[in-house]
Amino acid sequence: MNTQDRSQEIFNNPELLRKLGDFIPCPLGLSHGTPGNGDVIYLNRSFLEQIGYNYEDIPNGERWFEAALPDPVYREEFLREWKGRVLKAKEEGRDFATMTVRIRLKNGQDKWFEIKGSAWENYLLVAFLDIDEVYNQREELQRRSDFKDRVLSVLTHDLRTPLAQVSALAELIATTDIDPSEREMFAKKIVNELKSVGHFINNTAHWASANFGYLNIKKEAFDPKELFLEMSSFYGAIAETKKVNLTVEVSSPTIVISDKEILSIILRNLISNAVKFTPPGKKVIVRAHSEDQKYRFSIQDEGGGIDPDHLRDLKEGRLSSKLGTVREKGLGIGLSICFDMAKRLDAFLDFESEPAIGTRAILLV
Repeated sequence: MNTQDRSQEIFNNPELLRKLGDFIPCPLGLSHGTPGNGDVIYLNRSFLEQIGYNYEDIPNGERWFEAALPDPVYREEFLREWKGRVLKAKEEGRDFATMTVRIRLKNGQDKWFEIKGSAWENYLLVAFLDIDEVYNQREELQRRSDFKDRVLSVLTHDLRTPLAQVSALAELIATTDIDPSEREMFAKKIVNELKSVGHFINNTAHWASANFGYLNIKKEAFDPKELFLEMSSFYGAIAETKKVNLTVEVSSPTIVISDKEILSIILRNLISNAVKFTPPGKKVIVRAHSEDQKYRFSIQDEGGGIDPDHLRDLKEGRLSSKLGTVREKGLGIGLSICFDMAKRLDAFLDFESEPAIGTRAILLV
């Protein structure tokens, strides 16, 4: 018996074909009839094990696509593209068409597959190659690349102005004959600018760590008054320079169980933004007290309020620029960090804001 005869014998033996199909490690499906709605006549063992649907679940193409691609818009787009590729492959004499698709498995999980379909007469054989891990790795690499570009853009954009101001003030002090009171005023401005730069760099570092998954949560018991003493000293000087009245009201001593460093970052950002967007002559009130088994922090300012669209962007991680009341630079990193880190602490963060009246930030820990 020659090779051609042996091949014909294999194709005339359905049981042998089934065993060969079950031996193949990737899922296979064979349908017969109208493209996209033919009857499913064969699913190999790998299909049943990896994708999960059986003959009762998907007796035909229509049921298969409804189960595997539950989003009707995505399903319609895929079918249009897939049918076009299969027809084009036949017209060009190619053995198969390929496409990448996100499939809903029977267990409810979504996975990415590269599918290869070969059509002849009224039959369509489709092989599924699991590329979910590779696809997700590629997406993560792209996300990291985009994030790196974003960080560099933020750094160059937000550091240029304050560093230029520090340089100009330092040069003025060094090269100009000015009286001691003016010299002291310029020196204070330099100190405040450098504090702002340090605060910004610290924010960016934590933002990068959080986005790359390097942020470790270490909860401990501590008195939150310690945080406010530190912040009152730091932001009190900035508020005084801006002529904003910063008041801190903390209830009787209590114990909070949280990550002290991360909670401090959140509160510093909230207070910093409140001072930044409050006009001279107005006030910022920071309050903290126990409330229903939790600890409530609130930061109330008398600024211009937060636009709802801007707030939504921040909650969704999109950055957008906004200047403070004396043109302090702000790109939205601070509040984006607050939302992200509050989630990591299992804390609740929200804002109540009215245009031209002010904003209250509420943090429940």
